[in-house]
Amino acid sequence: MRRKHVYGPVMSRRLGRSLGVDLVPRKVCSYDCTYCQLGPTTVLTTERAEYFPTSEILADVASWLKQDGQTDYITLSGSGEPTLHSGLADIISAIQAMTSIPCAVLTNGSLLWVDEVAAACAEADLVLPSLDAADDNTFKRINRPHPSIAFDSMLEGLRSFGQRSLAPVWLEIMLVEGENDAPEHISEFRETIKQLAPKRVQLNTVVRPPSVRGVKPVSLERLGGIAKELGGAEIVVAQDATVAHRSRPDLSKDILGLLARRPCTVLDIAGGLGVHENEVLKHLDSLLVLKLVVAIQPNGKTFYRAAN
Repeated sequence: MRRKHVYGPVMSRRLGRSLGVDLVPRKVCSYDCTYCQLGPTTVLTTERAEYFPTSEILADVASWLKQDGQTDYITLSGSGEPTLHSGLADIISAIQAMTSIPCAVLTNGSLLWVDEVAAACAEADLVLPSLDAADDNTFKRINRPHPSIAFDSMLEGLRSFGQRSLAPVWLEIMLVEGENDAPEHISEFRETIKQLAPKRVQLNTVVRPPSVRGVKPVSLERLGGIAKELGGAEIVVAQDATVAHRSRPDLSKDILGLLARRPCTVLDIAGGLGVHENEVLKHLDSLLVLKLVVAIQPNGKTFYRAAN
C-alpha cells in the first residue's frame, strides 16, 4: 500500500529501528546546512503551516501500524524541519493514543524559542535537537539559517526547553572537519552543554553525501578525543540489522520511498526494511536499469538515492 507520509522503518544510528514520518514537503526547512544529506533547502522559511493535512499523516501512520507496526520509535523528521508543521501537537498526541511505540521529534532546534513549538515538543516521548555551533559566525557558516533566526534566540530556546520539558533531550552535535572541530570550538561546546544540561550528548559527523561539496567528516580518532573533552559524549555509529527478515511484496516501492528521503547503503535499506541484503540488491538492480535510482560513491562507499 502506497503511503505518502511515512517511510521505512530505517536503521537509525541513534534510535535503532525508526519509522520516519514526513510532516513537510522536501526540503522545507529553517536551515540550509552545508552537510545535509537531503541536498540544498528549496524553501527556507520559519512560517508554520499545515503543509500536509494532519488527517492524511495520521491515516498513513494508522495504516502502517495495522499492517506492520514493528519499530523502536515513530520519528517525526523526514524531508524537512518537522516543527514547521502547525499541527505538530495534535499529531504527537494522536500517535500516542494509537500506540505504545514512543514518539520522537528529530529537530534542528531552531524554533524551540517559539512557545507553541516548545509546548508541542514537550509532549513527545523523546526530543532530539541538534547544535552544530556554539558561536554566531560558525552557526551562520554551517547551518545557514533563515535570516529571522538569531543565534542567541536559538540557543536560549534550547536552554529554556531543556529546563521546562519533561521529555528527555538528546543533543546531537554534527562535527565538520575544519569548520567546528578546532580546540576553541570544543571549548565553546563544553560551556554551552553545561548550560543546556541534556540527558545525552551524541557526536556525529558527515557520513552520507553532503549538500555542499568539500564538506568532510571528522576522523573517528578525533571524534574519540572530542568525546572525552566533552565529558563522555557518545559517538554515534552505524548499526547493523538485527531484525528478522520477512517478505515485503512492495519492496521496490518501499526502497524508492526510502531513497527519496535520504541516500542509503544496502545495509541501511536491509536493516530498516527488515529484508535480506540479497533481496535488496535484486530490487536495486532492477531500479538501476529503470533509471529510478542512481549509485554514488563519496569516499569510496556506495550509496543509492532516488533519481532526480
